[in-house]
Formats: sequence, structure tokens, C-alpha cells
Amino acid sequence: MRSLRVYMDRRPLGELFEGDDLWQLQYDPDWVSAADGFALAPGLPLRLERHVDGGTQRPVQWYFDNLLPEELLRQAIEKEAGIKGDDAFALLQYLGAESAGSLTLLPPDVPLPATTGLRVLSDAELTHRIAGIPKQTLTAQAPKRMSLAGAQHKMLVSLVGGKLYEPEGATASTHILKPSHPDASTYPASVMNEYLTMCMARAMDLPVPAAHLRHVPEPVYVVDRFDRLVREVGTRDQGVPSLEVQRLHIIDACQLLSRSRAFKHSGATLDSLKDIIRATSNRARTTLQLFRWLIFNLLIANDDCHLKNLSFFVSSHGIQLAPHYDLLATGAYHTRAFADEHAIWPDVPMAIPLPGARTFGQVTEDSVLLAGEALGLSAPTARRVLGEMVALADAALATAQAALDQAHAGPADVTGLSTASEVRFMRALTHIVVKDMKDRLTRRRAT
Repeated sequence: MRSLRVYMDRRPLGELFEGDDLWQLQYDPDWVSAADGFALAPGLPLRLERHVDGGTQRPVQWYFDNLLPEELLRQAIEKEAGIKGDDAFALLQYLGAESAGSLTLLPPDVPLPATTGLRVLSDAELTHRIAGIPKQTLTAQAPKRMSLAGAQHKMLVSLVGGKLYEPEGATASTHILKPSHPDASTYPASVMNEYLTMCMARAMDLPVPAAHLRHVPEPVYVVDRFDRLVREVGTRDQGVPSLEVQRLHIIDACQLLSRSRAFKHSGATLDSLKDIIRATSNRARTTLQLFRWLIFNLLIANDDCHLKNLSFFVSSHGIQLAPHYDLLATGAYHTRAFADEHAIWPDVPMAIPLPGARTFGQVTEDSVLLAGEALGLSAPTARRVLGEMVALADAALATAQAALDQAHAGPADVTGLSTASEVRFMRALTHIVVKDMKDRLTRRRAT
């Protein structure tokens, strides 16, 4: 039977086992008895008795598999690691030095790393790695292997004083970096899309982490990790900063609901959002925040707001909805601005269907208000929140336009790599997507 020791921010939490394709989790007795001990997720309650997966219900495997990358990125990492077949346990062992949230997973004979530090990540090195996609991952030459869920190429870094670094040894990452999507013909200007969308979200008072745009000269998107508490405690040789980083435990909605990663799209329903609300410590706050998140994704036409794009802080104090992330205005890619004669806007299926509406073109004010009531809001509250969000949209677009203009004010040899597609994206977002959705969100259903 294979095993990995599980640490919560360097504290022993338990041990993970796998044998005959069945997974088990044994919490450490000291973790169970600790005053600040808590369960990894609702489906893995804190107890001395070992959690053992069955043939159909696999809460242990589902939880840990949800820490891993997905789709083509997963396959690329498996190839680099020499892992044959879909062996999630082997992939956890390969990537477990740093995973999503606070967990570290190591073989029983491997101690926690004692060294700490940051290694400078130069623009030239980052450009070299970006050029290697998709033949190799961004982290193939990183000082340590790290895992993040999701299908897009990304890497874990630290951004300090305007410079990029890679964490070494026990030092935790503090930021996530994404280059442009490798399929630029399908997802053009993806870096600017996410950056501008996050600018809009912040302008509309959604809780989001700080986002940064860099050109190396390729555009890259860098976002603060909200599952980290960071303090700069000095400098080392050659002015490299020394960080003190505390990992915070987070889980995504699939882990919260004890579902496999395959559930992330099919399970994106209002009923699942209601289950999420019931699992959190402050249901009223979660309901309002999820409804505002839902409306924002309608306004920008995000057709990929699945369950792994919602995260939650978990501690001995309970479960709280975390800031929002992975916000992308994907609807713009379905307009004639990008899809030409293949454009299907607004008949684009939504990630989360609403009452009487499965595509963005079917959305009305009534369908959104009914969704708010289904989540538990009163009709007046749902109407007020919807009105507030729609009223903020134009100012948020102006904020995003200003951010784009500022980005394009730099040297042409740096910013000119994707300027045309970025301008086209912003025009499609402003004059087609948001304009259309604002109209629909104030339109009553025909009787």
C-alpha cells in the first residue's frame, strides 16, 4: 500500500493511503485533539477512525484528486514525471511539495524541507519557458514541483518589489502566474481578458485579490494568492527578499460538496449553490456574495464559471466563501468580433442555467430575480442587488478601459505583441457583451 504524509502548513495532519485503487485517510491523533484542529472538508469529518473509500463513494480520492491539474496540463505533467496511466496518487507524490491551499504531501521517508529562499525569475527565463509550451510545462525547470488545480498552464511564484521569484525549499508561493492561453486562435488576448475582468470585478465591489499585468515581453497575468498571509522580514544575498508566509486552508466547491472533479460542469446548478450556502458558517453573507458573483458572470458573459472556480476558507471557526478568481469574459469570443461567420452570440449556453434561461440570449430580469429567490433572497433584496450591479457596469468598463490604455502606454516593442487583439476584445466586451446583457437584465419576460 502506498502512502503519503499530509502536513497542514508544516503541522502533521495525517497520512494518505492507496491500495487496490481504494484510498484512505488517517488523521493524526494530535491534530484531532488540537483545539484548532479541523476537518479537511465536510466529507472527511475530523475523527480518529480512518476514512476508507468504497467502490462508488470515494470522498478521500475525490478530495485529493481535486488538488491536481486537469486535462492537457495534467497529461503534460504526467509525461514529464514519467507517470503511466491515470495515476493520481503518483501525481500527488510528484507535485505534493506545495499544493492548492495549505497542504504538503511527502513520502514517509522524506522530511519537510528545512531550507527556505527565493530564486530570481528573470524575464528572459520566463520567456524561454513560455516558448516551450505545450511541449513542456512552465514548472519543468522550477526549483520545486508545485500543484494547482485547473486546466490552464500556470506557475507558482512570488512578486516582491516588482520582481518575480520562484520559491525554494519550505518557502511557500505567494502569487499565481499565467501566460497567454496556448490556443490563441480560440482564446485570444486571454491574459488581458482576465486582467481587465478582474479590474471590473474590483470596481463593482466584488471581493477579488490584487491582479497584476506584466510584459516579459509576452503578457503574463499575476494574481495574489488569497490563501497566503505574507510578511517581508528582510533581505538575503544580492537583495533577494526573505518572506515569512503562512498557508491558509482552502477548498473548492467540488471538495466542499464531496464530489469528483468531473462534477465541476455538470454540477454547476442553482441547487448546488444552495448546498454550498448551507455548508458555510454565514449563510446570509454567502447568499448575497454568490448572487452578486452570478450577476457579474452574466454581465461579462462568463460561460465557464464552474464549481472549481469557487473556493472557501476552512478553519476551526467554520467555512467562509473566499474571494473570487478565474473570472473571464468568454462570451466575447463567441461574437462576430472574433468568431466571424461562426459567431453564436448571444445563443451561448451558460455555465449555470437560470429559471427559464439556458443561454445568455434567454436571460431576462425575471430569470435572474427567480434565481436570487431560489438561493434564499427575498424578492425585494434580489431586485435591489441586481439593480446595483447593473448600475455599476458602465463605471467598471471605464475602469477596465483605463487599465488597458495604461498597459498600452508602454514601449511599443513590449506592449505591441498582442495590442490589436486586446483592443478588439475590449470593444467586443463593451459594445456587444455588456451592452447586450445590461439590456437583458433590465428586460422583463414577455407574457
